[in-house]
Amino acid sequence: MNQQPPKYADRFLEWFCDPYLLEDLQGDLYEIYIQKTSTGKLKADMLYWWMVIRSFRPSALRRNHKLKKSGLMITKNNFKIAWRVLLRDKFNTSINLLGLTIGITCFLLLGLYVKQEFSYDQFHAKKDRIYRLLLNEDYGDGRTFYNATTPLRFESMLEENFPEIERGVQYIRRTHLIGRGEKRINEPVAVISPDFFKMFDFNLLFGSEDQPFSSKSGVLLSREYAQKYFGEIDPIGKALPIQINEEIRDFVVDGVFDDTPKESSIQFDIALSSEMQTDLYSERAFTAWFNIVPETYILLDEGVDPASLDDKTQDLIMSFMADMDMGGEPIQRGQYNIEFQPLTDIHLNPDVPLGYAPVGNPQYVGILGAIGLLVIIIACINYATLSIGQSLKRAKEVGVRKVLGAFGSALTTQYLIEGILLTLIAMIIGVLIAYLMVPTFNLLTGTDLVLEFEWWHVFMYLGLAVLIGFASSIYPAMIHSRFKAVSVLHGGGQSAEKVKARKGMIVFQFIITVFLISTSLLIRKQVSYLQNKDIGIKYDAVVSANLNPSPEAQRIPELTSTAMQNGELLKARLEKYPEITQIGMGSHVFGSNGWAHYGFNDREGNFKRFRLLVADPEYLSLFNIQVKEGRLFEPGNTLDEHQGVLLNPAAVELLELENPVGAQLPNDDFGDHQILGVTEAFHFSSLHSSIEPLVIVQNPMPILMGISDLDINDSFIPKLVFRYKGSNLLDATDILQQEWEATFPNERWNYEFVDEKIKSQYESEARMNKLITVATILSIVIASLGLLGLSLLVVNSKVKEIGIRKVMGASPVSIFRLLAKGFSIQIGIAIVLSVPITVLLMNKWLDNFAYRTDIGVGLFIVSAIASILIAGIVIVYQTARASRVNPVESLRTE
Repeated sequence: MNQQPPKYADRFLEWFCDPYLLEDLQGDLYEIYIQKTSTGKLKADMLYWWMVIRSFRPSALRRNHKLKKSGLMITKNNFKIAWRVLLRDKFNTSINLLGLTIGITCFLLLGLYVKQEFSYDQFHAKKDRIYRLLLNEDYGDGRTFYNATTPLRFESMLEENFPEIERGVQYIRRTHLIGRGEKRINEPVAVISPDFFKMFDFNLLFGSEDQPFSSKSGVLLSREYAQKYFGEIDPIGKALPIQINEEIRDFVVDGVFDDTPKESSIQFDIALSSEMQTDLYSERAFTAWFNIVPETYILLDEGVDPASLDDKTQDLIMSFMADMDMGGEPIQRGQYNIEFQPLTDIHLNPDVPLGYAPVGNPQYVGILGAIGLLVIIIACINYATLSIGQSLKRAKEVGVRKVLGAFGSALTTQYLIEGILLTLIAMIIGVLIAYLMVPTFNLLTGTDLVLEFEWWHVFMYLGLAVLIGFASSIYPAMIHSRFKAVSVLHGGGQSAEKVKARKGMIVFQFIITVFLISTSLLIRKQVSYLQNKDIGIKYDAVVSANLNPSPEAQRIPELTSTAMQNGELLKARLEKYPEITQIGMGSHVFGSNGWAHYGFNDREGNFKRFRLLVADPEYLSLFNIQVKEGRLFEPGNTLDEHQGVLLNPAAVELLELENPVGAQLPNDDFGDHQILGVTEAFHFSSLHSSIEPLVIVQNPMPILMGISDLDINDSFIPKLVFRYKGSNLLDATDILQQEWEATFPNERWNYEFVDEKIKSQYESEARMNKLITVATILSIVIASLGLLGLSLLVVNSKVKEIGIRKVMGASPVSIFRLLAKGFSIQIGIAIVLSVPITVLLMNKWLDNFAYRTDIGVGLFIVSAIASILIAGIVIVYQTARASRVNPVESLRTE
């Protein structure tokens, strides 16, 4: 009888079965088959097929043994070994874990801030085609004007004359009183074009995107303001009272939009239709070329380069303005220019004048981003130096592995996995800490960051952990894997290259640390200089309150005079309090930006610009403004009140007046006026810029008659100021509130402390200083951890030497010198190299200030001492530990 099993069953078995199992499995199946042939071949063949099919299971399948030997297949085993190594050396693991966790936490928080700054306006789907129009005028005689706001006529004019423009919209931000009676509140209100929601991706929750306003009297509210005024998110059809000029009108809610994202340059909660512009502005404003109010945005067609429109815009401008008289001459081509600014460029471009939205400082964003990278780099270097320092400790392990057949690539993989595993643990802890630290970080930066978790963040954090783990462990892994087995097993130490690499990384780590210490000290010094420099005025314990003009007032003189009249009413009530003294009024308060800017042509046709302050005599007295030449305003002097003019020294220089007292401004168009005196120089704006020419009057009318242009970013409505001499400055606000509500029961009141307002000019520098100080402390901690671990390794490598020295009578001081010798040179090099880096970078930062402190050598001495103390404390600690060890035990150490 034929006792051969089925041929195809046998071939199938040989095809799928692992060669390492095939011989035994096939032998067993043959034996069973031969036994069963006695019952009949067909039955034996069927049984054989059944046994072969049952053997088709994962454990018996053929494997690629080349793949099995690769790093991919032994990853699980490597992770087990890595975990055991981390648990075995708890001290170094703790140091590395703490350093990486601090670095990752700092990196995540600063990265979140940088990401938000660069995310502004990125949520708009058509962002790459949206541009804001800028108006740049240069008439070649000193008359240069650069604005982010444009004439009202631009929206329709550009759409009608440029087929490349898909649509244009305008955005105006105004302040209006909302409500009636005692519930009236001043709120910022946007005036927007009907196509606004077709261009921008602001989400309408209720209402029509195609026709957001059903009529001229429609209003849109954000979700927050719908809740605020109506207690619900769907108040469609309900009335909202808004004061337009002197009339209170009921506007019907036509829609509700989602709250504008924080990362938006356009912010608004209440919006009116642009049809309301006819009620807000005169007819002349709609045809004027120099009356700039709205921000104008355009949406270009696909593929249109805005640069291709430059010639067309000039052609259009000249067709309208060729005959326009500009100081006695017709306007020339290229003097009145329209520029196109990409939407995503608005938030971080300080070279463009401010529109309605504040602009971030790209320099500070770059600094914080660089600090985040530096801190994580320090943490990576810390891990690398400690790992290289452990070379002696793990050398025999490497030697034994190589003798047993391990390849260099397998060892590299092992050490990489150890680094990545530790980084994964640090990432988990760092992310949790970052989530908890977001509120504190917001306080430091003055931002409103939100760290929200989404499912894809898992992959982002995982990828970041692998990247950091790889970066920090690749070099130590390569060094460990290149140990020669024979040299290691014979007790070979670290090569000169490895020692140099470790020392080089220590130097780099301390360069960053010393640089951050020096930078932190210098920023603190500059901020202190700005906040404490004598600016020529006395502003302590001064309270400012914004006055409201009459609702019927329209023009600047009317707005100013009626607000002054209201101020006199409030002043009369405040004078009865003995702790309130020197009550005055002025159009601007120190610490506010955008003081009124006026321009005129002098008698020779030269264009000149100056700032204007409308203030009464008490205002000047309150702030202790001193006279350099002539006299100040005299209270009750009618001539001073109507015609008096004061100049600061910068204005005298600008106007080229040799004997200013008794003279007039060099233009015959100004009204009746006389220069009474010249004040001492004082800083009315921040120390970022030098003192500008300033003209001070009580009556602005003579000046307004002679100017040719006007630029006001700050409100020109007068403010009432007074000094409080009570023990608690907060009590002044209670008095102010009580008398305000008694005088103006239907008006909202607000106040400011002038000293806080002046200091707020340097708020971004102060916040930057706090952040860099925190980053410096963190970098010091990380560097100290690294130095602690390395000094311990040095102590362990010199156990016998220290033991012999102690037997020979060495003192702890001599042991300290032995340990400090290895680090002092490296720290010294780091200090020397950090000086030119700090000087170069910080000089560029200080160039942002017209008034700046000197860098000096003092901060470098302090930084050097701080670095040496850090190293000294760590080495003293290790010296104390080494000194306590019994020399007999040290000499027994293998």
